[in-house]
Amino acid sequence: MRSWRLFNIFGIEIRIHPSFFVTPLFIAYHYSKNSPFDESVRVFVLVCLIFICVLGHELTHSVRAKALGIPVPYITLYPIGGVASMARIPSKPMDEFTVSIVGPLFNFTLAALAYFPLLLWMGHGRLFSPNFSDWKGVASNLFWANPVLGCFNLIPAFPMDGGRILRSLLSMRLGRIKATQFSVVLGQLFAILFALTAVFTRNWMLFFVAGFVFFSARREQGIVRYDQNY
Repeated sequence: MRSWRLFNIFGIEIRIHPSFFVTPLFIAYHYSKNSPFDESVRVFVLVCLIFICVLGHELTHSVRAKALGIPVPYITLYPIGGVASMARIPSKPMDEFTVSIVGPLFNFTLAALAYFPLLLWMGHGRLFSPNFSDWKGVASNLFWANPVLGCFNLIPAFPMDGGRILRSLLSMRLGRIKATQFSVVLGQLFAILFALTAVFTRNWMLFFVAGFVFFSARREQGIVRYDQNY
């Protein structure tokens, strides 16, 4: 299924996959079954705003990669996040480390910059008790979504940033092939853990994430082997 072109920023084409709309619509529908219509609208808006933060996260990866001379033709938004399509993996471990770490740092920095303005606007109680009763609740949820995104991406599993950070650090001692093999196995173990958690909690979105992580880890191993051979 082809993605749709939205706009260009920093010379990078921003695309959206048709399946992207599954997440906000599914969450809004699921929430609307037991909630008033206006709260469902706020949930839908929140999910869309979170994806804007995801886009900012991916842009920081892309800008850093471009600064290292790595072409990034486009970023595609999918139901569970965004993917920056880099022409190649950074050849130096430290370059891969910096390209990977800037994404989570973007989310942590955004939350840090927003903390005091939001605290003055809504007070400690509202900021630390997010809900969907009004738009202040949406803002507090969006605030907390950023450190959650940053922490989730630091999980050492491909295609999350943590998997690439781990691979970059291990590559300094083991070489890229062995470092990738270790990171792939660890990533797939996390995927199995996600899948088991999804079954026990009946969180089918997490099950989808588990499948994406498992097969992305295998794909990463194939890419590295191809790069080493050519």
